[in-house]
Amino acid sequence: MTLFLIISMIALLVISCGKDKSPDEPVDNSSNINKDKIVLLEETTGKIEKALSAGDQAAFLGFISPTYEKYYKDAVQKNASKLAQFADVFKTRKLQTSDGSYAVYQVQYDGKLFEITMVLDEDGKWKLKDL
Repeated sequence: MTLFLIISMIALLVISCGKDKSPDEPVDNSSNINKDKIVLLEETTGKIEKALSAGDQAAFLGFISPTYEKYYKDAVQKNASKLAQFADVFKTRKLQTSDGSYAVYQVQYDGKLFEITMVLDEDGKWKLKDL
């Protein structure tokens, strides 16, 4: 009887391990959040992409959370001519996870994966936090 229980537990463990996603596969928790927040998130990322494509520094900086703007403002201003190139990277975004107050996107550049984090700011708008 004990042998049967041990074999059963091992079989259940092996079966359950095979069902997990690879750590490289995105985990989309967006279905767990309010649909209005998803729509707003998608609208915001579309506007960010347009600002980048147009090379509009002021508009792009407006999408960065005021708490974190100080970390990116100089870099954006010094690399204004490269904003359109960053738009191409931003277009590769794939939502990894979101809980309604933050969202993590994965982007690809030069064959490597990077994350971009957005937060729902106090004003109720999605803002970039980490690039």
